[in-house]
Amino acid sequence: MSAGNNVTLIGNVTRDPELRFTPSGQGVASFGIAVNRKWQNRQTNEWEEQVSFFDVVAWGTLGENVAEACQKGDRVIVVGRLDQ
Repeated sequence: MSAGNNVTLIGNVTRDPELRFTPSGQGVASFGIAVNRKWQNRQTNEWEEQVSFFDVVAWGTLGENVAEACQKGDRVIVVGRLDQ
């Protein structure tokens, strides 16, 4: 992985991974994850929550393994590069 643009996300899979193959036969799995953040508002003592959604692409053998092993609702840890 390249230095300077590495992220680690922990969240839940929002849609079953979709596995496709490139013309050369390389697997590519795409799926989504939701990352929740929960905190207590110091002024109101109420709990607040924010959800961020990310699209994930896994290539090669990793993509094939993700498509086979993960499904909607699973808790996952994703380590990789963030593209916007």
